[in-house]
This record gives sequence, structure tokens and C-alpha cells, in this order.
Amino acid sequence: MSRLVRLILILMLLISVPGTVYVWLMPVEYFQTWMIERANPDQYSQFAAHEQGQALTVLLRILLPLLAILTIAGFIFYPRVVQLATHSWQTLKQLTSLQQLGRTYLFRVLLISWFILGLVHFAGGVSRRIEDWPWYHFRAGSEMMPNISDSNRDVIRFVKEATEDDARILVLSDQKLFFLSYYLLPRKLFHPLHPESEFVLPKEFQQRQLKAYRLSDLDTDYLEQISPDYILEYYEGKDYLENDRLLEDTRWLEFMRSQYGPDYQPSFNVRLKKYQEPESLPDATPQKQEATP
Repeated sequence: MSRLVRLILILMLLISVPGTVYVWLMPVEYFQTWMIERANPDQYSQFAAHEQGQALTVLLRILLPLLAILTIAGFIFYPRVVQLATHSWQTLKQLTSLQQLGRTYLFRVLLISWFILGLVHFAGGVSRRIEDWPWYHFRAGSEMMPNISDSNRDVIRFVKEATEDDARILVLSDQKLFFLSYYLLPRKLFHPLHPESEFVLPKEFQQRQLKAYRLSDLDTDYLEQISPDYILEYYEGKDYLENDRLLEDTRWLEFMRSQYGPDYQPSFNVRLKKYQEPESLPDATPQKQEATP
């Protein structure tokens, strides 16, 4: 056991000390350039490689010195390390010894496999974290809201800021916005889909216009059934866009101008308002609806 421990410490020393000197002497730009040269030439990949190079450098500048410190400490307290390793190995052998030799070997193989699997998952998690670093950094997914459009992000952030956590919100839109229920938790959302759009796959940038409900299409019984605190009307498609109502919601306009400057002019309809009494809503032909959050 003593020779094995010494061999492991020597290997750790050969990796950690030169590696620490190398990553701290070389500038971050050196590693970023190395990553960029091996990335695809498109702007997206170049940006990702630039940020990933920085993340990888910082990670190595933390891990390699820690490994070097542990290695040096292992040499300083070498007798204790050998004693601890020997005791741990004997204890592990006793704990994994079963009555039958075959079962003992099988149990140990499964235990080693479980340990290796854990290392693989850990390495995969670190790799994925470095891969996502250009966009996430230390921000959570609920803050970044990946894989959705910029306008969707703006609407989510606006609604989150303008409504209470326990609000019930009726969403009317020409998009399929099921993901709003996740990003706006713990709020409860109701998003009725038009029957003609229920099994239609949307396309980006409104290339395929989906049929949608307007507020006037919903009868009072349906509104009373779900009893929302707010009604959100959000339309981007040309069939539902009302240019004369782009500036109707002053809170939405103030929010967007605080994000993009005082000259911002909205290009799609967003109206968030408190639910009014049914008597004040326009009459409409009754339709059978189901309140589906």
C-alpha cells in the first residue's frame, strides 16, 4: 500500500505543480485563442469558444492549485496518509465481504461501477456547465429563460413584475404559451387554445399564423368559471395585431422603455389588465370552454 500511495502522489505532483504554473503564467487570451481556432467559423461558435475558454481557464486555475496543495500535504503527512489508506482499504474489504466468494466479487464490481458512474456523471456535469457558460454564467434557467424568443422573455418579466405571486391570469394569444405556466410560478395561468390551432405546430417569427381567441370571443360563464385576477392579451401575428392599440397599456410601455430606452416603440400587442366584472365585458356568442390551467 505504501508504494501505491507514493506512486499516486508522484503522479499528482507531476500533473498539479507544472499545470498550476502553466495556467497561471499564460494569459486567459491564450486559452481563448486556442479554443477559437478549433471552433466553427460562424459568429455563434466563435463567441461560445471565447467564453468557454475563459471559463475553463478559471476552473483550472482553481482546481490545479488545490490539487497541488493536497499533493504536497500528502508528502508532508505521508505516514499518516499511508496509515489512513491501509485502514480504509481493510475496512472496505471487510464491509464488502459476503459469505460466498462469487457474491463478494460481484458486489465489489457493482460498487466500483457505481463509483465510476458517479465520476462520469460529475465530469459530464462540469463539461455541460462549461458548454453553457457563455449564456448562463451564474444565472439560473428561470432568469435566462432559454429557447424562447426575446419578446416572450420581455412579456414574462413584465407579467412577473406587474402581478402578485398568487395571481390567476387568463392568457389570450396567437402563440402557444404553455411555458409561461412554468416561468410565472406560483401564479396560475389559463390559456385557452382555439380548436383550429390545437394540433398545429407553430413556426418561428409567426410564419404560420395560429387561430386564437380574442377577449370578445369568450362568454361570461367561462370567465366566471376561471375567475382570473388579470387578463393578458398578447398578439404578434398580423391577423391579430392592432396597431392602434400598441400604446394602450402604459405599464407595459414604461417597462419596455426602462429596458430599451425612452425611444422604444412596441411592435406587438401586450395588454395586461385587472379582470373586470362580467357586466362590463362585451357580449359574445356563448361557446363551450374548459378552464385548463
